[in-house]
Amino acid sequence: MTNSSRTILFAGGGSGGHIYPNLAVLERLREADPLMSAHFLVSERPVDEQIVRKEQLPFTALPALPLVMRPKPLWAFYNAYKESEQVALESIARTDASAMVATGGFVSGPAVSAAQKAGIPVALLNLDAVPGRANRFAAGKATEAFTTYPTKQIRRAQTIGMPLRRSVIATLKPEKARWDLGLRPDLDTILVFAGSQGSSSINNMMMELCTRAQHRKVLENWQIIHLTGPSDQAKVQKAYDDANVRGMAHAFCHKMGAVWAAATIAIGRAGAGSVAEAWANAVPSIFMPYPFHKDQHQRLNAEPLVSSGAALLHRDLIDPIENVNQIAGPLKALLANEVRLDKMRQIMRDTCPPDGAAVVADWLTTMTGVGFGRKVGG
Repeated sequence: MTNSSRTILFAGGGSGGHIYPNLAVLERLREADPLMSAHFLVSERPVDEQIVRKEQLPFTALPALPLVMRPKPLWAFYNAYKESEQVALESIARTDASAMVATGGFVSGPAVSAAQKAGIPVALLNLDAVPGRANRFAAGKATEAFTTYPTKQIRRAQTIGMPLRRSVIATLKPEKARWDLGLRPDLDTILVFAGSQGSSSINNMMMELCTRAQHRKVLENWQIIHLTGPSDQAKVQKAYDDANVRGMAHAFCHKMGAVWAAATIAIGRAGAGSVAEAWANAVPSIFMPYPFHKDQHQRLNAEPLVSSGAALLHRDLIDPIENVNQIAGPLKALLANEVRLDKMRQIMRDTCPPDGAAVVADWLTTMTGVGFGRKVGG
């Protein structure tokens, strides 16, 4: 049992993908000690605040910025970095934090620097197949590094499974989950997920798909649950209604365990968290990676499932007509092939990595329960 007077800081933000793994680690810690104290360091983006407020967690928003040359110059990034580092140092002192978990991205850089200066142990969790600049930088300052994909770019990183909250794992029968979500229990279901920031190109693709009579016919015996992100929910729902397609569009859904239980197949981005959730719930998927990442890390995130035959991979061509033209055939073939779907599900079950949240939680328990107070990491 850990000492509940100690606080763990969780750094990561800019998208749900950087926050939810931290929530999973905290969940495992609180299973051992329900009074474990936590404080989250997130970005100033609205989605971050929405997530941590829903979880009723204390948080501090850092003014950190991504390292991009446009539209803000380098000096703006540097000033935001130094200000964020100072805010993080103040948070460490105010909460009397005993350790930090950082999940990468532009929030983690200044947070990890502050933790190193304060002398508290840091666990860096690299989530994507290709570590970003922030992760490669933070790895040199972290006490321990974990990665959900094997990589040579972060020295001595221990490979673990993606930390997933228990609430995203399906526990219901598909029929019960569909009923709970307001769907028809008897119909196979396509899950479309556009990510916490929303993907206009995937949303537009689905709206274009519904305008074509031959594709609407394919969907006659199916229904869609579509997580659009914050901007497109109303127009996606109108497109389904106008086309007489059984579709339910939500900006977000906080019942992801039920959503994955309801899903027969999934279409969406290949963020590390999305890939891991599809894998853990054995839902055959068509991944369309975000097309503007220079390192194409989302494509590489999906590669283990694609190479094993458990998922399909298609480029996001941006234009909705081109996207429909490329995906309509493979989607139709997949919907009609139950034998193939069963095989894809079994591959996922056979290859799913073990729970990474427990590994990180065990490390934190060890670090904060033994020898706390000594300077760690320089």
